[in-house]
Amino acid sequence: MEERVYKENLKKMILEMAQEEISNYSSQKGVQKYFEGNIDKIINENIKSYLEDISVNKIYSKILKRGSSQENIQSVAKVIKSEELFKSKNELLKFAKYLGINVHAKSSYTQTLKRISNYIYSNRKEYSEKYVSYRRGNEEYILEPEKIKLDLIESYKSKTRNDMKSIARLLDINVEDEEGAEDIRRKVINYIMKEKLTKKK
Repeated sequence: MEERVYKENLKKMILEMAQEEISNYSSQKGVQKYFEGNIDKIINENIKSYLEDISVNKIYSKILKRGSSQENIQSVAKVIKSEELFKSKNELLKFAKYLGINVHAKSSYTQTLKRISNYIYSNRKEYSEKYVSYRRGNEEYILEPEKIKLDLIESYKSKTRNDMKSIARLLDINVEDEEGAEDIRRKVINYIMKEKLTKKK
């Protein structure tokens, strides 16, 4: 039951985020239907990418998400210290660099930890919105709703473009590789209109 709630909440969030994009299309119902029908697939692809990610970015996103829900800087520091990777000052310095924090290499472990903790705490609103904790069974995945939204939009654009390319191919219309769905659609409409005018003459 809880797992379904997590999924439904995430889906609702992403579909709400995509509303502006949907309003840009003439066939809004068609886009909405595609998004609703394919969102599960895109979420699953993002979970798969998360599982396959062996980089430290996976740990960074987990720390940023957990750190964003802490009530004070000391609690953020505890979250960071609880991660095995950050037992090393060198790894803390790499994390600081990733966050764009200018920390001197000669700074102590405690000073570096404090700078990072303060930064995360100061930007907790941004990180709480950027990352979502998604649970499936006993597993926790830190996902980025904005990325899922963009993947969903890109998936729709790709499908639409392929559909328009197929129509253009049937009509023997030349299509360039860099042309988008709307460009191809215009070519198809112009071709059909020319054909109609030719037949009328």
